[in-house]
Amino acid sequence: MALRIKGLHKDFAERAGRARRLLANVRFELALLGLLLLTAAAVIWQDQILLRTTHFTPASTASNSHLVFSDADSGGKTVVRSTGPLAWDCDLRAGNPYPYCGYELFVDRNRGTHGLNLTHMRTLAITLMYEGQATSFRVHLKNFDPHYSRATDDDTPKYLRVEADTTPGKWQRTSFVPDDFGVADWWLRKYKLAPQYGRPQFDNITSIIIETGSEAPLGPHAFRIKDIEIRTAIMSDAQWYSLLLGLWILMIVAYLGYRLSNLRRALSERRTLEALALREAQEAARHDHLTKVLNRRGITERFEELRRARREAAMTVILIDIDHFKALNDSFGHDYGDQVLAQIAGVISRNVRGVDLVARWGGEEFVVVCAGIDRRGAQRVSEKIRECIESFDFGEGGRITASFGIHWSNAPETELSQMVALADIALYAAKAGGRNCVRLHRPTMKAA
Repeated sequence: MALRIKGLHKDFAERAGRARRLLANVRFELALLGLLLLTAAAVIWQDQILLRTTHFTPASTASNSHLVFSDADSGGKTVVRSTGPLAWDCDLRAGNPYPYCGYELFVDRNRGTHGLNLTHMRTLAITLMYEGQATSFRVHLKNFDPHYSRATDDDTPKYLRVEADTTPGKWQRTSFVPDDFGVADWWLRKYKLAPQYGRPQFDNITSIIIETGSEAPLGPHAFRIKDIEIRTAIMSDAQWYSLLLGLWILMIVAYLGYRLSNLRRALSERRTLEALALREAQEAARHDHLTKVLNRRGITERFEELRRARREAAMTVILIDIDHFKALNDSFGHDYGDQVLAQIAGVISRNVRGVDLVARWGGEEFVVVCAGIDRRGAQRVSEKIRECIESFDFGEGGRITASFGIHWSNAPETELSQMVALADIALYAAKAGGRNCVRLHRPTMKAA
């Protein structure tokens, strides 16, 4: 029974290992499929994922700070007036070498120094209606940087400039990308900053300016802006693809770790199964294949273990011999004889304690080893087994009995073979006394 249980345990361990590996493979394949789908989605819908759109319209900017301006601020004679949110007109007049007028929309409603971070801006699109004779208009983005900007001086934020053609009398949508913008020449000449500050910056845009073009003629000009649309990404394309690459690197590292873990687990399971197989082989070598109880080698080894574990305990050996077993074999065949041996082994095993040892000593002889019982206890155990064998239904062979010889010893150094030899003398006495009985060895008994 113990061997069958161990065999089932080994089979279960192998099946459990295969199931774990299969489940791990499925999980990894699902993760890989998920990453493939994520990568495909990230490439196909990159703009939808990354882009954020901000709109400035007449309705949305009604409460924003703004101002209209002209060259009159620097001694010119141009007249400008606001005609509503994101709308103004002006009359460019002689008096300044470069007459101009425009509209400044402050992103921060309080006209503060904290604006929009447009570092990853994709496009700036302006939809406007222009009426007049100019062929172009200018757009400025003002970037506030505390390294060179002062809140008390409106000219110190860096002016990023671009100029585009006009289509007078029609609504037009004009789009710009960051590379279209350059730092205004007049601003660079005025502030003469270090080279690292001479490049366009978009990290803190505080206002947007739309004004007449650089060669706008004298006379009336009118602007109405329907929408200023700014499309920015939450990160650059390089950062986005670096993130995807990082995910794939993590997946590769995870896969390598998974393979290494699988290899270690497989090696561990193999060692476990090999150790289990070795233990099973060792157990099989200690057991009788027919009766499934210990064999002579097995009980000898277990006897030594039991004696070491219970050095102070008295030891009892019961030697059991099936009466007239040869006649049973001759009358009913060896298969029936084998069946009887297995059945008697079962009867004996069921009627001893779990700590007692049961073995087939050879042929039709069985040995029971009990530790920690006295002579009377040994006789009671033997009588119980004898009665159970006598009353057991062995089928066509009818009533079968057994004879018992007992040797009890409290000498800790006594060998099993010595005790069996003395129990055999008592067994001979039981057979001589008519069989189917129990005899306890006494010094006066003589060997056969």
